[in-house]
Amino acid sequence: MIAAAGGAADVYGHSSGAGLALKAAAHGLPITRLVLHEPPYSSGDDESARSARELAESVRTALASGRRQEAIRLFFAATGMPDEMVRQASGDPKRRAMAHTMIYDFEVMGEFAGGAIPEQLVRAISIPTLVVAGGASPDFFRDIATRITGLLPNGKFAALAGQDHGASAAVVAPVVAEFLKEGACAS
Repeated sequence: MIAAAGGAADVYGHSSGAGLALKAAAHGLPITRLVLHEPPYSSGDDESARSARELAESVRTALASGRRQEAIRLFFAATGMPDEMVRQASGDPKRRAMAHTMIYDFEVMGEFAGGAIPEQLVRAISIPTLVVAGGASPDFFRDIATRITGLLPNGKFAALAGQDHGASAAVVAPVVAEFLKEGACAS
């Protein structure tokens, strides 16, 4: 895809997509600027690692048994989503049809192995990288984002005041555009 776009690309990833974008950049794909929006890594302590593994295994077991609604409920309840929203999400037929893809998120984020920040991969990313977190997101998103920023050789952090993990494109796009424009001006 990057070759089709002209041989290099700026890349934005949100949530587990940020984990995927991070891996792509660390493995040398021709990415010129990177934006990581709230990658949901665990803090790396024993309790967080155990919780990440247990959640990933519980969801995998529910999916393997054909219990898609339960898998969705487990996943969203673990994020701290309010009960009513968990019920709505797990009852949505479109979401249930895609439930099997949650395993890909767990794999990308390394949750079967504890889900800690892949520090060696992060340190390998030398391109300009913006790490974004919402000011109204759970604290762990900002903590992880600032830790990643500190590991990056060329990292920058941006907080989105009043925003959570579901920040709208209308709020996120100007921050991302400004960061990408900085790269265009430097060229």
